Amino acid sequence: MVREFQEYRPYTSILQFRQEIGKYVGAARVAEYEKYVYVPVTPNAADAATLQQLPGVSAAIADKLIAARPYASKDAFIKKLTELTSTDQATQAAAFVEA
Repeated sequence: MVREFQEYRPYTSILQFRQEIGKYVGAARVAEYEKYVYVPVTPNAADAATLQQLPGVSAAIADKLIAARPYASKDAFIKKLTELTSTDQATQAAAFVEA
């Protein structure tokens, strides 16, 4: 499992992480591991599940973020995220968003 974990880093989506690690452990264990995994978020390409890893992003907010694509920059994405979540959550999320 450790080899698998390292082989696919960096993960491009949380779904990829779930698929690869899910080969070795159950869904409940994968969910626990997700708390410790960094999956970079690419604003114009991230799927809804990956966007939901950002603070304050629900399924409905993820859908709104996807509908507002394309984003001209990371700052444009963070601005939209701030409209949909709190300023504190958007500020925290900025650390996970790729430029």
